[in-house]
Amino acid sequence: MRKSVAQLLLTIGLAIGGAVGIAPAQTVQLAEGNLLLANVESADGEGLVVKRLDNGGTLELRWDQLSPSSALAIKRQFDLAGDVEDEILVRAEEVEYLVGGRKQTILGKIIERGDQFVVQQRGVPFRIPRTEIRNVRAVDAPVAQIYTKDEWYAIRLAQLEDPAKADQHMLMAEDLIKVRDYQHAGEHLSKARELGNTIDPGRLDSLETRLSRYKDAAKERELLDQIQACRSRGTLAQFEKGQGFIEKFESDFPNTRLKAEFDLEKERFLRARERYLTQQVADNYRRAIRSVAEKKVREAGVSLQSVRDYAENEMTEDLFKKVSAQFRIDIEEAKKLWSEREKYPAGKRTEHFAYGLGSWVLGEKAILKDTNVEKAKGQQPKNQRPADKNSREIERVARALKQALERRRAASQGGGGARQEQSDEDWFREAKSKERAGWLRAYYAEFGGQLKVTYASVAPCVSCYGQGTTPDMGPDGKVIRTPCFLCHNTKWMRSFKAY
Repeated sequence: MRKSVAQLLLTIGLAIGGAVGIAPAQTVQLAEGNLLLANVESADGEGLVVKRLDNGGTLELRWDQLSPSSALAIKRQFDLAGDVEDEILVRAEEVEYLVGGRKQTILGKIIERGDQFVVQQRGVPFRIPRTEIRNVRAVDAPVAQIYTKDEWYAIRLAQLEDPAKADQHMLMAEDLIKVRDYQHAGEHLSKARELGNTIDPGRLDSLETRLSRYKDAAKERELLDQIQACRSRGTLAQFEKGQGFIEKFESDFPNTRLKAEFDLEKERFLRARERYLTQQVADNYRRAIRSVAEKKVREAGVSLQSVRDYAENEMTEDLFKKVSAQFRIDIEEAKKLWSEREKYPAGKRTEHFAYGLGSWVLGEKAILKDTNVEKAKGQQPKNQRPADKNSREIERVARALKQALERRRAASQGGGGARQEQSDEDWFREAKSKERAGWLRAYYAEFGGQLKVTYASVAPCVSCYGQGTTPDMGPDGKVIRTPCFLCHNTKWMRSFKAY
């Protein structure tokens, strides 16, 4: 039997995933119908991040950019939607339109199309001029968002195939229980009992017991629905709101008859919240390194040694304070979430760090650590000068950079006199704020004890091209080679990726 394109792509994705030991790929269908073979790295109430397997690129997508079925499948995978067993979906239209030039959306059923579109939502018609409509998209949505209970009952009743069969009434009642229409559900279970021709009497008993429990616990059921809605929306504000509902449920209904349902929903809620916060804390912690470093290097009298000490001791606490305040969580929880970031692909997303011209401060051994140059040390060709067509431009930039640094040194020494050897503290004091912040950011990432380096590399010094020395004019007018003014004979500039 021939496979569909989606099946074929999924088969390939599973093979790739198994071969390289990563999470299996899945097909992601876009709203216009195109298919992507990708790994879904993260998802929340706003959208998702996927890593494409065809070109390795990363895409950030909104939910409305996916087909409804693909979006729903991924939402369920990330605990952002109800289970198939407890949620009924219907086909509806999401209409995007303008009001005073501002974009608005409404979800419902289009019941009229003309100069005005009439979109009905839970029994209320909304009239939208055709000229203001920007997009209409078919979506799958929970029944309660589209219809009132009476509207849905009328639709579902019309689908009853054989009113003389008890099992048809039982199916009807089960659907009605899911949309909280307990009155009509009870009527159909009574009808099924009256007919007495069900092929599964035990199931009828189970449905009657379930309905009785739900009717007696209608308030608990409503609160459970609110918890699930907060989980499905998947934003920081909604998770905070959902936590409040959980606390209220535990306080108001200590002896609830829906304990099993509550425990399951609470577990799913906490799992979704942990996933969301772990990825958010990881991303924002890494980003915060830059702002915290920039603040530190602007302090009066800051020295290279002081920022080293700061990176190795106090900077971590400042970062956790910043992140915990941003997400309104305890510092201890922020630390726990950060420590568990490897559980999720987004938690292992790397950032690029570079020491720039300050690489020489580390010393040649530390610069080359875990790089290909270190592994192949002694095998590099002597001449590291770039041979590409842009080499002249590189030389021009290097000369300009060197001259600028010479002028900076001369100005700091009052001009004139022989050039003195620059100390690491001299370099840090004379460097611009951006250079110092970049250096501190890289130093913390490598030596702060929190991030993991995944790949390190070096580039030849832009002045000596990895030679360590540059030609200069000696006292006797002859050309001599002197230690490179930029790299101080360390030859390389270090950069790396870390998470």
